[in-house]
Amino acid sequence: METWRQLISKANQSFKAGDWQDAEKRYLTAITRVEHLYKDYSDNEQVLMAWLASYHNLSELYGRLGRVDAQLSHIMVPYHQLKNRLIIQADHEPIYAAILHGLSLSCKELYLYQKQQLENSEGVNLKYMHQVLH
Repeated sequence: METWRQLISKANQSFKAGDWQDAEKRYLTAITRVEHLYKDYSDNEQVLMAWLASYHNLSELYGRLGRVDAQLSHIMVPYHQLKNRLIIQADHEPIYAAILHGLSLSCKELYLYQKQQLENSEGVNLKYMHQVLH
């Protein structure tokens, strides 16, 4: 986990500095690292959240770069995996709450992505939909 933390920290620093290429490389490396952990320790809440954060961070980077297909892909991978896990996971097991929380975070990311796409499309004026959405 410590290697992943260092990778994410450096990726976040690159992101904040606007060094998109370095941030992307480090996020991808962090994903590769945490996916190995996730395969072996899928019932560990810290590993699950690290895996989710890696995908969401990379998704945010792709959004900044205007790479909407890659952005959506990195939202949907954890969304689908967590949704499928929730279906088969016994609700009395400790990891169930973490899966549910992760799925909730993924739904929020998906909502924000869709909202951004609507705002950018000029087809819908969200100013008038604000009261309907809330």
